[in-house]
Amino acid sequence: MTLKEARKINPGAIVRESWGHDFNKGLVLAKTHIEEQHRAKMLCQVKEERYDIIVHWMNGPRSAPRYKNPDKHQNWELMVLKHA
Repeated sequence: MTLKEARKINPGAIVRESWGHDFNKGLVLAKTHIEEQHRAKMLCQVKEERYDIIVHWMNGPRSAPRYKNPDKHQNWELMVLKHA
């Protein structure tokens, strides 16, 4: 999701992973706006700002054992299915 979409998202929205094969649905619990230079995980580009979004995955944690539930993601890693 872009920064413009991430500004609109509120707790209670339904999201899924932007990339990958699972497409597990999750519930947004919180978001935090961060302004710092960083390398966006999925984009591999240097960005100046992002939103960190806490997601509770409905079918449990994602496939790899290192993932937790709820989990923190950058806005680039998620796609909105339904706004709250």
